[in-house]
Amino acid sequence: MVYENVGDLWQHLLSGIDLSELTEKIISVVITIIVFFILIKVSNGLVNKFFNENKKNITPQERKRVLTLKKALKTFLRTVLLLTELLTVLSFFTDVGALLAVAGVGTLAIGFGAQGLVEDVMSGFVIIFENQFSVGDYVTIDNDHYGVVETIGVRTTAVREMDGGLFIIHNGKIDRLINHSKGTIKAVVDVGVAYEENIDYVLSVLREICEEVYNANETLFVGKPEVLGVTRMDPSSMNIRIIADEDAARKVKAETALRKRIKEVFDEKGIEIPYGKYVVYSNGQSKPQIMQK
Repeated sequence: MVYENVGDLWQHLLSGIDLSELTEKIISVVITIIVFFILIKVSNGLVNKFFNENKKNITPQERKRVLTLKKALKTFLRTVLLLTELLTVLSFFTDVGALLAVAGVGTLAIGFGAQGLVEDVMSGFVIIFENQFSVGDYVTIDNDHYGVVETIGVRTTAVREMDGGLFIIHNGKIDRLINHSKGTIKAVVDVGVAYEENIDYVLSVLREICEEVYNANETLFVGKPEVLGVTRMDPSSMNIRIIADEDAARKVKAETALRKRIKEVFDEKGIEIPYGKYVVYSNGQSKPQIMQK
């Protein structure tokens, strides 16, 4: 059939469409989208109500667990509702049963290629329900990536590293993981002092510093810092170790506070912290010239 102009073509196409039926389907689609949008909002509200991480008398570890479960459940419910919405919309225009039958054949055809996806999803559920780690935990993955867990999804886990980068890994690829937030870890500060210093005096000064820093920052420490004593004898210094029980989130701050106060007190009391330096002798000088290395 030859059409003299575009208007004739457009009129022919419209003549084959039942406008009343099309309008009814469009209205049904709009209503469906609105209903499922409301259902997603309601489901999120119910999840927020039953998984409230701001409850009183809840430990930090339990708070992380609740937050992880809440995010995972929201993702799962949203995915289910969106898929249901898609199938409902398609049912207005086609036979969904036949479509699912074709999809079943297609799924069988690509099943081997989707093995990685299935592995990621199954690993994600295992991570969440075995509580291997939670959102907010400090973890090391594959000995190379250390940071804070930001999200645990059905397929992937995201870790914010200390340099600000976001490391994303498929759940099925997580082979070796260290969770630093399970219980307490050790904050460690090594202090080097010159061999000329009186070791008993230095140890007593360090104990006073630990007491002072702990009393001034009790919320920063899980337990009082302890001076272990001399743990290593290096060519230019005696190394004294201080340890304290900490959680992973406050470990660096605690070590920084101790080091800062140690440097201030050592300067006040004239206790020498060894550093690399050259001693230069030259003719005509009564004293050697000391230069920092």
